[in-house]
Amino acid sequence: MPKSGRSLVSWRTRWRVYEYLRNTLWIVPFGCVVLAVVLAVVMPDVDRHTTATIGIRFGSDAARGVLGAVASGMITFTGFVFSILLLAVQFGSNQFSPRMLRRFLRDPTTKMALGTFMATFVYALMVLRVVGTGNDANFVPDNSISVGLLLLLLSMLMFLRLLSRTTQGLRVAAVLADLGRDARRVMDRMYPDPAGATESPGPEPGDPARAVGYRGGPAIVQSVDLPSLVERARQADAVIEFVPRFGDLVADGAPLFRLYGDRAAAIGDDWLRSTVATGDERNLRHDPAFAFRLLADISAKALSPGVNDPTTSGQALDQIELLLRQIGGRRLGPGVGVDATGSVRVRYRVPSWEDYLSLAIDETRQFGAGSIQVVRRLRALLRNVRAAVPEIRWPAIDAELATLNASAGRMFHEESDRLVAAASDGQGLGATDDPGPPPPSAA
Repeated sequence: MPKSGRSLVSWRTRWRVYEYLRNTLWIVPFGCVVLAVVLAVVMPDVDRHTTATIGIRFGSDAARGVLGAVASGMITFTGFVFSILLLAVQFGSNQFSPRMLRRFLRDPTTKMALGTFMATFVYALMVLRVVGTGNDANFVPDNSISVGLLLLLLSMLMFLRLLSRTTQGLRVAAVLADLGRDARRVMDRMYPDPAGATESPGPEPGDPARAVGYRGGPAIVQSVDLPSLVERARQADAVIEFVPRFGDLVADGAPLFRLYGDRAAAIGDDWLRSTVATGDERNLRHDPAFAFRLLADISAKALSPGVNDPTTSGQALDQIELLLRQIGGRRLGPGVGVDATGSVRVRYRVPSWEDYLSLAIDETRQFGAGSIQVVRRLRALLRNVRAAVPEIRWPAIDAELATLNASAGRMFHEESDRLVAAASDGQGLGATDDPGPPPPSAA
C-alpha cells in the first residue's frame, strides 16, 4: 500500500479503474480484435517468405470463398449468439434479483467468447484483402487461411463453452452456490478473528476537531482505504471516524469523516475524500451485508405470489445458514483500525450480529409466513445456527425463534397444520429433524 499522499494516482481513482475494467464488457473483445489485426498483418508476410504450410493449400478462388464465408458467417453468428445471451441474462436477473445482473456481465467466459468471435471476423476480413494482391496475382496466404480456420474452430469451442456456462449459470443451485462462495471469502477477509477475540475501541475521543462532508452527486459508499487512513492518522497523532456504513447512500454535504486530535488539521479534506470509493450500487467486495441482501432478495422473489416457489427460497436459506454459522463465530466489532503500536486510529460502523440475523431471515419469515415448508426450514436454520455459534449470539436467535413461532401460530388455523409447521426440517418438507430440547424462549 503506498504511503498516504505519495501516490501519483489516488486510491479512489485506482478503485474506479479496477471496477471499470472488471465490469465493462468491451475491454477484452477490443484486446482480442487488436491481436487479430496484428496477426492478420504478420501472417501474410510470413507466407511470402516461406514455402512451408501448416495446413492445406488453397486456390485463389477457394481462398476468397473460405475467408468470405468465415467473415460473413461470424458477424451474423455473433449477433445471433449475443441476442440470445442477452435474453438469457434478462431472464436470469428477473428470476433472481436485478442486483444480480452485474454478476452475470462480469463472467469472463462471456467476454472471451465475444472477443474470439469478433477476432475471427476481423482476421478473416483482413486476410481476404491480400489474396491475389501485390506483385504476385496468384498469391494465396495458405498459412494465414489455416490460422483463420483454427480461429473458426476456437470460436465453435468458445460457443459450446458459453452455452454450457450460460445454461449452468442460470440454474438456481449454481447461482446460489457461486454467491455463497464469494460471500464466505469476503467474510474471511473482513472478519478474520474468532468471536471472543477482543480489540479495544480505545477511549472515547471527545468532541471532534472538525468534520468533513461528502462532495458530489448522490452515490452509494462502496469501500474506503482503511490502511491509508490509519497511516495518515498515525502521522498526525489523530483519530479519524468514518461516518457512513458500506452500502449507505450519501448526498452532497452529508457527513463523511469526523476528526479528533489537536493535529487533525494537518489532514486535508480533499485527501480524505479521495480515500472513499462510491458508485451507483453496492459492492460485495467490502460489504458482507450485501451478500445477505442478495440472498434475501432471491428468497423473497421466490415467495412472491407470481412465482410461489418455496423450494428456491429453501435453497437460498441453505446458503444463508452457512453464512450465519460462519459470521456468528467471528468477532464483528468494534469497527476500528489500529496502527503498529495498537493505538486506535480509525473508527467505522459495522453491522451487529442482530443486524445480520434480521437482514438474513426477517423478509423470508414475513413473505413465507403461510408456507409450511419455509417455516420448517427457518426453524431448522435457527436451531442449527444456535448450535454452531457462541452463547453470546443465542439471545437474538431465541428472539427470532419466538417471533417465528408466534407468526406460525397466527397463520395456521388448523391444528394439524400447526403441528406440521412446528417441526424443524433441514429440507423444508420430507426430512423432519429430531429437534431435541427446544431453546427456552422458542418452546
